[in-house]
Amino acid sequence: MQESSRRASERSHNESWLTSLVRYVCSHRGIRVSISTGSVLLAWDAVLSGSFVMSLIVCPIWFVASVVKNVIQRHGWRVALLRMAVPLVTLGLVLANTAVQLRIAKANATRITAACEKYHEANGEFPQKLDELVPRYLPSIPRAKYCFAFGEFFYWNIDGHAMLVWYDVPPFGRRIYDFAKRKWNYLD
Repeated sequence: MQESSRRASERSHNESWLTSLVRYVCSHRGIRVSISTGSVLLAWDAVLSGSFVMSLIVCPIWFVASVVKNVIQRHGWRVALLRMAVPLVTLGLVLANTAVQLRIAKANATRITAACEKYHEANGEFPQKLDELVPRYLPSIPRAKYCFAFGEFFYWNIDGHAMLVWYDVPPFGRRIYDFAKRKWNYLD
């Protein structure tokens, strides 16, 4: 009986702490703006491009601007810490997302190149399109990264010279696999 009342008291304390934190964040316009900016930056980098380029440019500047703004406005240590933490957390989330996206892309690229090699062994040439690998060599053609832009693999087979390309760090930083050389390189 005492154990259940202690748990209920802890739960009530945790809920009140979380509720007070949400109220505190919502009551300060500067923190709301920082969280909104972080959300837009996450959407741009993580969801749209699957990369970190914009965050790597914006977050350090944003962090310094937060420090300067906190020194000038002197709101208090909670507001100051939250304002400075948002760009750091945003950059950390974007970099973590990019690392996961790159692992996925490399694994899927390995699957596609292996399927193309098997196709080559069976047919004496590389496929003209990746769709020729489905369903015999691959159940479907995977995406390079799971984002809206720059998430697809590109494949060319021009005069028997096959290449697989995907964007490592868009808009440049294209990784290219040359099937003749059996080697990965960066295009730009």
